[in-house]
Amino acid sequence: MPLSPPVLELAGLPSLPTELLRAAVARRPARPGEVPRLEVRVRQVSPDPRQLALYREVCGFQRAGHLPLTFPQVLAAPLHLALLNRPEFPYRLLGMIHVRNLIRQYRRLADGAVLSVHAWVEGQREVRQGRELDLHTRVEEGGVLVWSAVTTMLRRLPGTGERSREDRPAGSTASASEEDVLFANSRLVDWAVPEDTGRRYARASGDYNPIHLYALTARPFGFPRAIAHGMWTVGRCVAELGEAAESPVLTLSSTFRRPLLLPSRVVFQTAAARDGAVSYRVKSEDGQPHVMGQLAPGAESDH
Repeated sequence: MPLSPPVLELAGLPSLPTELLRAAVARRPARPGEVPRLEVRVRQVSPDPRQLALYREVCGFQRAGHLPLTFPQVLAAPLHLALLNRPEFPYRLLGMIHVRNLIRQYRRLADGAVLSVHAWVEGQREVRQGRELDLHTRVEEGGVLVWSAVTTMLRRLPGTGERSREDRPAGSTASASEEDVLFANSRLVDWAVPEDTGRRYARASGDYNPIHLYALTARPFGFPRAIAHGMWTVGRCVAELGEAAESPVLTLSSTFRRPLLLPSRVVFQTAAARDGAVSYRVKSEDGQPHVMGQLAPGAESDH
């Protein structure tokens, strides 16, 4: 078995727009390839106050002196792109689909915390739509694990199932029925999601993927209008959850079902789950779900 490339040690976070540009011009074969273990680490990084303020504003978080639960995902995003742009990674970054996200927070992080961020990707598994792989993120403060995430990406490949990414997964009839029962008596909040949401989140996150900016720039990728960033939707959900998301130790799981076109009107729902957890869902006015997840107290270390 060939040795994995060494850990890429960076003095600071790479530029996310630069990594997106690299991804746009990259040429990779559209066929299965081996995914080696690729790692990148930044040993000292602190949130940028201006970026943090923009993030809070666009997602709806109040200033509380500690980082929103979802913000370290934004902080680590340039490292994720740097990994997927490495020449050893066999697939083109553009076209990778974010399908699931799991976040564990082990303690609250102050706005100005000095953090070490380590991210890696390795392996893949075959699914009906192509290949899935996991991006792992580990955030430490003073050598102690304080936050972690697993970001699951899908690479559709020729010859695999042609199911649209907007379709429900296999077995969805039962799942949809169970969801309807779960949310039958849920709290409902109507959201108006403006047309400029993608551009505002891009300024906060640095993610200027053209599918999120304008209808004109999204159409070449098969979308009739721009679509919201998936992690904006998750962040907005966490902000709406209020006190439930203020616990120091939390686990947040999210599944992305279908793109959220901009502008849109959607419904945010919450329902009590077992062991003190809260289930949440964002669905369109016609009842189609965009994101579903659960926020639970406590967090088990996954590393």
